[in-house]
Parts: sequence; C-alpha cells; structure tokens
Amino acid sequence: MGPTHFDVTGMSGVRVLDRLRVLDRLYGTAPPPFALLRRQRAGGHGPGPVEVLFGEMETVRSLDEAGPADASRGPGALALLPFRQVAEHGLRCHDDHTPLRVLRISEHHVLPEGALTRRLGAPVRWQEAGFTTDDAHYEGLVREFAASDAARGGLNVLLRRDYTARLPGFRPAVAVELFRRLLTTESGAYWTFLVHTGGERPTTLVGATPQGHVAIEDRRVVMNPLCGTYRYPPHGPRTGELLAFLADRKESEELATTVDAELTVLCALAGPGVRVEGPFLRRMAHLLHTQCRISGPSVASARETLSRALFASTAVGSPFAEACRAIHRYETTGRGYYGGLLALMGRDDRGNEELDSAAVIRTLDIDHLGRARLSVGATVGSRSSPESEAAETRTKAAALLTALTTKPPPVASPLRRGPAGTVPGAGGPGGDGTDAHGPVHDVLVRRHAALSSFWTKGMSAPTARADRVLVLDPGGEDLTALVHMVTSVHGPAEVVRYEDPDAGGTLSRHRGPVLLASGPGRPDDPGSPRMAVLRQISASLVRGRPPGGAPVAGVGLGFQLLALAALPDARVTARTGTGLGRDVEVFGRLVTAAFRNTYALTSGPAGAAPARRHDPPALCLGPDGRELVAMHGAAVRGVQFRPESVMTTGGADVLRSLLR
Repeated sequence: MGPTHFDVTGMSGVRVLDRLRVLDRLYGTAPPPFALLRRQRAGGHGPGPVEVLFGEMETVRSLDEAGPADASRGPGALALLPFRQVAEHGLRCHDDHTPLRVLRISEHHVLPEGALTRRLGAPVRWQEAGFTTDDAHYEGLVREFAASDAARGGLNVLLRRDYTARLPGFRPAVAVELFRRLLTTESGAYWTFLVHTGGERPTTLVGATPQGHVAIEDRRVVMNPLCGTYRYPPHGPRTGELLAFLADRKESEELATTVDAELTVLCALAGPGVRVEGPFLRRMAHLLHTQCRISGPSVASARETLSRALFASTAVGSPFAEACRAIHRYETTGRGYYGGLLALMGRDDRGNEELDSAAVIRTLDIDHLGRARLSVGATVGSRSSPESEAAETRTKAAALLTALTTKPPPVASPLRRGPAGTVPGAGGPGGDGTDAHGPVHDVLVRRHAALSSFWTKGMSAPTARADRVLVLDPGGEDLTALVHMVTSVHGPAEVVRYEDPDAGGTLSRHRGPVLLASGPGRPDDPGSPRMAVLRQISASLVRGRPPGGAPVAGVGLGFQLLALAALPDARVTARTGTGLGRDVEVFGRLVTAAFRNTYALTSGPAGAAPARRHDPPALCLGPDGRELVAMHGAAVRGVQFRPESVMTTGGADVLRSLLR
C-alpha cells in the first residue's frame, strides 16, 4: 500500500483540526521519523507549500534498495545519501560509516506555511560554538591547493571547514523551531528542510540549501549547476557591486566549469535535445549565487538517474574524480551527509516517475546528544584568494546561523544583513524575478549569449549518413559530453579505451574518422606507462593514416599527442597565462575557447618540416607566435582547447571541421 496523502492547506474546521494533530505529532516528545520540506516548484516558479512526511526509517546498503516500495501516486521514499557513497563509483573518500538511510513514506501532508510560522516554538540555546580550525589554517589549505599543478590545470575543488556547537536540551521540537525560523528568515532556497531519523540515537538535519541537483520533471531530466557567491557587504548589497561580481572572469569561469561537469553527467541520462539556460541569480537572505539550468529528455529510471548523478559538482568540484582525490588529500575527516544528497522519489498523477533532489549544504547535522556540525566551504581554484575564500566560509556560516536565531553564536568577522530588496534579481528558473530589465538583466543576457550556441540553442541532426567515429579515451576524464557533441554534429560514435586489448590496432584499421580525446597528464612524461601507450598509438596513427582517407583528430591531450608525433619541433611546456577561457584565432575565425590542460605545446616556424612526407598540416599559433593552438591537415588535425565546453563559442563547428 502506498502513502496516504492529506492536503490540509484549507481553512475548514476539519482541516484545521487535522493540521493541529499533525503539528502535535511534530512537537511531541518522541515523534516517529519525519521530514519537513518546502521545495521550489517544478520549473523554478517560486517556493511550494510545506510538506510533512511520516514513515519508517531504514538503513540500506546501496541505492538499489533506496527506491519507493510500490508504484503509488505521490512521494514514496526520501533517501539520505552520505558523501561516502562516492565509493560506489570507485572514488576515494574518508569513510566515516555514515549510513545511507531511506524514509519509507506512509503519510504525506501538505500544510500552509503559516501553520508553522505563526506558532511559537521551543527555545534554542547555543553553547561552545565556533569553527574547529582558525582562518589561518583554512587560508593555508587554499594557498597550498591554489599553487598546485592540479589547480593550474583547471581543477576546482570545494574545501570545507566545520563550525560546531552544542544545543543543550535538544529534542525534535527544537529542530522544528529551527525549521520554522528558516521559513521566515531565509529566502531563495531550493529546499528548506528538516529530516529526523527517529530511533534511539537519531540524527537530525536542518538546512536551507540553494543547490538543487538532479530532478525528473514531466519525463525531462533537469540539473541546476550553481557556482559563484556574492557576499552582501555590511552596508547592504548594491547594484554596482553586483555588476562587478557578474563581470568577474574568475566567477564566470567557475560557473562554466561547473556547468561542463554537470553536462557530462546529464548527457549520460538524457537523449538528444540537451539545453542550457541561464545564468540566473539565486538570491538568499545574506548572499546570492549564479546558476544555470540544464535539461534533456529522460532516458533512465529515477533510481538509475540518481545513482549515476552522484554528487553535485557544486559541493565537490570539477573534474569530479580529481576533485574527490583532492578532498581526500586536503580534508582529514569524513564529510557525513555534507556534500551528499536528499532525494525524494515517487510518481505523478499520470504514473510517471518523479525525482527531486537537493545537495546537503548550508545544513546543521545534529546528533542525539545535541552536538551540531555546520560544514561550509568555498570553491578553490588557481586564482583563489585565501583571505577571500575564508571570508566566504564565514559568510555562509553566519547566513544560516543568523537565519536560525536573532542572537546567533559568534562567527569570526560576520557580515551584517543589508536592507531588504536592494539587490535586483533576474527572472527565470532560480531567479527571484524582481528585475526583468535593467543593467543586471543586461549583463546576464550578455553572459548567456557568450555561451556555446550548441548547448543554448541546439542544432539540427546530421542529414547525411556519416562513417562511425572512434573516440580514443586516454583515461582520467568522462567523455560523455564530447561524445554527445560528436553524435550531434557528425554521426554515430564509439569509445575505445586506451587500455583495451589491441586499441591501437582497432584505431589504425578503422576507415572512418578517429578522435583522440583529452585527459590529464603531460604527454611526454617518460615515467608514465599510460603516456607511453598513448604516444605509441598516436605515432602509429600519424604514420599510417593514408592520404585522402578519413582524418585522425585530437582535442586537448589528444591534440598534443598527435602534434608531438607529427611535428618534430613541437615541445611541451607548462601552460602560461591566467584563466581557462581565451580568445584565439583558429584559421581565420575568432573563438573564445576553454583551455583546461596543465601543459601546452610550442612550435617553431609554421614551415618546419613535418614528420610525414605528405600532408604537412597548417599550424595556428597563439598571440605570442609560439604556443600551438591548432593544426589542420588532410589527415592529421586538432585543437588544444575543448570544443565541447559551454565556454567555447563555435565549438560544434570546430569539431565538425575536424571530423570531415
């Protein structure tokens, strides 16, 4: 039997009585497992009502056991996924044994927000509150990571720090009061929530997260990549400062990097027709974020979608696997539920699967003794300022704590809340819709126009029948978004991993186009067995590709490997310059391109003799006249940048020219 649904939002006497009974259960001394949710409506059109879920809480071993028990209408299960679930994907983490829990929903009540906000709740007391590490320690971590080769190569990672406190006399009614305060004082959250696991040693999560993760809405899979934080200054937010934030190249590139990472996930879960919308503003009470909305036709079940989408890049970093390794190195303890997900699964009125999920950030994790932990973090990259990132963590902690109480526990250098309504927003999913025109709107429109039209507008499928493309996976990155673009601009594609038996022979014998994809690492590294195999494959392809045949092409690392095999004077050097996005000329066409590899190639004069007797490729050099940006010959071609990135304008056209 599925859950029982009650809508008690009306004002009839019976509904008011039902509402009071629900509230009495929440405020009781030993309530059953329950959850309170206020979720953003589907499509991003404002907050919904307060939902109350009662049921049985189970601990399960994997996501395979986490779905609803039947196909009944409405929400059937609420899953609490700890960060340690990344281990299911073979990724490293500190295993703190935080359980994967599922609330099997037996009752679903819908309440008006006022049913809670007008009720006087239990008192909340804070003791022994503060960060577990000081600013100097956190700034040192940021400084160390920002100077690393991984950061210089484009890795962004969210590094956390913990704020802890003790809540004497804590009981579930106190958690309900914290949730009530979030409803009245925090705005713009994707989910505002309370989850109480019940039992002898219950865990309680209370938070207001801006980050929606993956959802299935009307048979369409949706993700909401979010990155970039504007901290309201002490005098209150102002339009000029917001415009400066939106014009900050570092912030826009970090958002684009996050979108790229989530596109890689979404393309594996969606059919043709993936689209990027935004950026939009998500306005909170003390800060705001920039975010995009990406979506495509759903081709996987809710459970499979959730499993393959672990976790939000916003709470981890990108590229995802590298970011997990960095977290394992720079953070010394497990994350608990921080960076994990809350996921609500069920079916709509037509019987279609529904999924909604939110990242567990801006969340108090309270144990049965009233010990509370609030984990906060900043996304750190090569150009991060240690002082600024530390200030961002303080702001995030202060924002939630100020929302929870009018007399928050102390946070070092807190930022006071500015006057309400002084920050303009922008309409659209995740925006507050308060300013449909004006300078902020204009900046967001320009930023949208600067994104790859392949992702924002789409393109017609290839009309002519094309040869299958073999894509060499050099290891270390997910190629789903690249393959999605290949199939859209050219035709069918098949991935060959470099470690597959006879991978080189398979590629050499293929009569259609071959594309060497990108990945991490230095292409001429003499101590890397992986690079040795890749160099051997590349040299064989350059030597053996017949004139007039289908081309062999490369992007990123793949381009570097081919260039080293084809150009005797090509040399590997550390990439110089700041930023991932650069304006370059590619054979007469100006392109804004995403450069993500740690290393670059330099070359001598364009007329230098190639390693082949035929097909001397034309070379395209950077502004310094040395860095090799692209090459194009009848048989060997490539570009140093990533055509599949949302940052690369005209990337689809560039990729098409490489493959034909």
